[in-house]
Amino acid sequence: MNNVHVRTRQRVVEREMLLRAGDPPDSARAAETGRNLRRLQVFRDVVVDTSADGSTLRVTTRDGWTTRPYVSFRSAGKQRLFSVGLLETNFLGLAATLDARYAEDPDRSVARLAFSAPRLFANRISTGAFFNRFSDGRSVGAVVEQPFFALASHNSARVGFITLDGRVLRFRNGFARAADSLDRRYSIGYAGVAHALRASPRGYLRIGADAQIRRDDYVQRRDLPLPMQRTITGATTGYVEYSRADFLLTKNFRLLGQPEDVNLSTTVRLGVAVAPSAFGYDRNYVGPVVSGRTAIRLPMGFVQLAGRLNGLASGGAIDSGTANVSATIALQPSSRHLLVAFSTLGWQREPAPGEEFDLGLTRGPRGFQLHAFTGDRLHYSVLEYRWITFPQIGKSFAAGLAAFAETGGAWYAGSPRRSGSDAGLGVRFAPIRSAANVGATRLDFVRRFAHDREPAGWLFVIGTGFSFDALR
Repeated sequence: MNNVHVRTRQRVVEREMLLRAGDPPDSARAAETGRNLRRLQVFRDVVVDTSADGSTLRVTTRDGWTTRPYVSFRSAGKQRLFSVGLLETNFLGLAATLDARYAEDPDRSVARLAFSAPRLFANRISTGAFFNRFSDGRSVGAVVEQPFFALASHNSARVGFITLDGRVLRFRNGFARAADSLDRRYSIGYAGVAHALRASPRGYLRIGADAQIRRDDYVQRRDLPLPMQRTITGATTGYVEYSRADFLLTKNFRLLGQPEDVNLSTTVRLGVAVAPSAFGYDRNYVGPVVSGRTAIRLPMGFVQLAGRLNGLASGGAIDSGTANVSATIALQPSSRHLLVAFSTLGWQREPAPGEEFDLGLTRGPRGFQLHAFTGDRLHYSVLEYRWITFPQIGKSFAAGLAAFAETGGAWYAGSPRRSGSDAGLGVRFAPIRSAANVGATRLDFVRRFAHDREPAGWLFVIGTGFSFDALR
């Protein structure tokens, strides 16, 4: 693997450095330089040192494995999901990502090709594109942007599009077979700009605006071949965002044996979305776009709190919207021991078909089949303890043991509340020389407790990362 590896180009490291020759010493910029380099997912180690008198900054990076065959397998009882392919996160040494894979689950199969590159043009413009070929449709998208390169950056802009021509499956009451199937034609073009009124390595105050033009049509498959009605709408959002930066550099939280940055910043975004009848809607709509997160440092860990709310209303009545709140508590009495608790609540009104809350196997309670819990109401909680038993195996892998318990569910308003619980023991392992920012692989023996659709029983479940990653 070392022989086929293309070493990261020096200019990739230099463009992420926020301090130049002659700049005064700044520990915040030095720390952010390290975070920016780790975020590229091409290094297995990044060290940023400042001399005692502050006159010299030394940045040392060590490349990690970036070219790797991709094999993923998830299983819970009789249901199996797998994908195979090749993932390269440092294409030609430019920190570009090339992803080619094939995946299959009980709903459909998909062949995917994706490419993204930071600062590909003029050392400022980033780009990305993807193509998905489903067994029942296809999806294409691309984006070109100048992002905020650092907390102290003052401007960003982006433009992009996504199209989808495929099938939407809707599940109810925990049945593995879809209750409804629709054809969907979806296209969206979007653009956004933002400017920092105040910016420094310690935080910022930004204003921004986003706009989109969208087509999103559905036809129930049993009604085909009736023509699909074509609707085009537009909407705009203006917002202000404040952030006070706080990052924790730690190990063995989401990754194993590698340094990782945990964002403990306090960030609040307040905005207003406008969707007028002049842009294709049946009436004038306006609604809030609010999100926020904060964290509290503890002597042996931290607490993270997050929430978001968005919706559209007309005449004082809510037409559609989504709200979600979550909390994460992480305690690390030592680097090899971790206790994590996570809980989330969610609410939706008139979600688009296929965008309802959906728990089972790949997200939420791991001992239940795909689509075990669907609806516009959600709750999920998990408690997990992990012990890194072997910090190094052949200088290539780390492994540990875990114990967990979880409960969660989703249901539709006006319907009986549906949820399920499970608990078990498992193994966690991950490569410590890889540069890809992927969570530890999970091998779990799960005791599923009986509920209205599935009996109690033991299962062997394979997954990646925390079971709540997709719900954060």
